[in-house]
Amino acid sequence: MNKYNFSPKSELKAIHELPDPFLKPDGTRVQTREEWPEQREYLKAMLTHYLYGTMPPPPGNTRGKVIFSRKVYNGRAIAETVHITCGPKDAVQFDCELIRPAKEGKVPVITWNQFKGRHGSPDEEDAVLNHGYAIIEFEKEQLAADSADAIHGPLATTYPGYTWGAIAMWAWAQSRVVDYLATTDYADMNRIVATGHSRGGKVALCATIYDERFALCAASGSGCCGAGCLRYLGGRLGEGLGTCETAGSIEDVFPFWWSDNFGEFGKRVKTYTRSNAPKIEFQDAVAMLQSESIGETGDEDYLPFDLHFLRACIAPRPVITTEGLSDTWANPYGSQLTWRAADEVYQFLGAAGKNALAMRDGPHEYQKLDWIHVIAFCDTMFYGKAPHKNIQRRTPDARTQMDGIPGVDWREFCPHFSWRMPKTEY
Repeated sequence: MNKYNFSPKSELKAIHELPDPFLKPDGTRVQTREEWPEQREYLKAMLTHYLYGTMPPPPGNTRGKVIFSRKVYNGRAIAETVHITCGPKDAVQFDCELIRPAKEGKVPVITWNQFKGRHGSPDEEDAVLNHGYAIIEFEKEQLAADSADAIHGPLATTYPGYTWGAIAMWAWAQSRVVDYLATTDYADMNRIVATGHSRGGKVALCATIYDERFALCAASGSGCCGAGCLRYLGGRLGEGLGTCETAGSIEDVFPFWWSDNFGEFGKRVKTYTRSNAPKIEFQDAVAMLQSESIGETGDEDYLPFDLHFLRACIAPRPVITTEGLSDTWANPYGSQLTWRAADEVYQFLGAAGKNALAMRDGPHEYQKLDWIHVIAFCDTMFYGKAPHKNIQRRTPDARTQMDGIPGVDWREFCPHFSWRMPKTEY
């Protein structure tokens, strides 16, 4: 039972900046780290209500069976197909593809929600053989269709009465992969990673928010309702430059991803809900979006959160988001803003350096360089290795120069929010 009372849009006041994640339900602010766990539960409940919808608890009966196994990379790695079952009468079933080092002992595992028909990391050989990571991926559409049919799929019919959209359904499934990993003798359960690209990046963030067994989140090109920003939009050249996905445009085409409550806030052309949206193939959705009046915000200022709350809910666990600077639709400018705003929470919790951003030239893809950044960040967080030079983090002892002027750090430029973390004596 939700102990918080969240208001409809008609009763909310506009917030013309990035909202303060330290603001408690009673209107006062968090002052100590000891208060943060309760505040985090409040923020999670807020995201459940306005964005993701409600989800069922873990089923408690997840099992996995290896149905295919072979040696790869000249015997240096093992590739397996795993069939996972869970839920009442094992009603939920899906397959995963796993590759892991062929060696004794525990290894960190990257769980990856994948698109239909796509498999394998472009950096797989290096990640598995040279860095010692296992990668387990699953096609998320096995669990819920990427259409309005999601509410009639195996998860929705097995667990009726929940308000979750497809993003939360896929995130719930990613947690079931962790259930299976906990039964193996090779998974280091203190080093489990959630990753995904695009809508899969949104899924990885959602999964990490609600399942603390994920020790690290790596979201690629997650954009609107991921690591982007709802209030401020822009491409590589700055605010207002380029056409970015908005709350309204994402709700027009993908309302089945979210709680119906989210549909109140964007500037929409259509009025579809989770239950009556037409089935639209991805390429048709892109054409539709390009033909509509897009790139304009609506009533996002009435939302009591923005997307820095997603990172704040993950803190103090590490998170890295990777972005393509040419991926204007994913709002790389907004991603920088919310990364910086969320860092107030990381600094407050004594987790400086665990909130990371990596940008590269290029389009909306999960490229090899993105994987290099992800593995490097995992190595830094898990093993204390030197950080990759391309990864941006705010650490107590790290300051950069801007235009050759000592002491001026672009990471300290944050005019989109007036609040700062509470002063601490830690």
